[in-house]
Amino acid sequence: MSSSFSEDAKMKDLIGRVGDDISQLRSDISSFFSHTSRHTLPTSARDLRDSARERLHAGSDFAASQLRYLRENPTRSSIGITGGLLLLGAVGAGIYYLCKSDCCHRNCSSEETDESTPPEDLPPYIS
Repeated sequence: MSSSFSEDAKMKDLIGRVGDDISQLRSDISSFFSHTSRHTLPTSARDLRDSARERLHAGSDFAASQLRYLRENPTRSSIGITGGLLLLGAVGAGIYYLCKSDCCHRNCSSEETDESTPPEDLPPYIS
């Protein structure tokens, strides 16, 4: 009987220590969350805001410099745009010529005749 009484005392002591550990863990977690919400998150948000502001200013400065460059050199930009449009037109004309050439017409007519005849390797019930 004394052994069961001593085991009960040990069990009560163990449960008491586990309860103390759990309360200490709750305290640590609450202090962690309070520190995170008061210090870490606002600092990170401020850093993110400042970084976005700096990048926005850098982007606007770059756009302004490009606009100044285009104003200073209008002939150079118009030559580039005209050359690009001519190149695009030449590519389009080449594609149109290839689509309307005799080579494509011969391929289309040969494909039409091939579709009317069934392939030889298919079984008779599929064709």
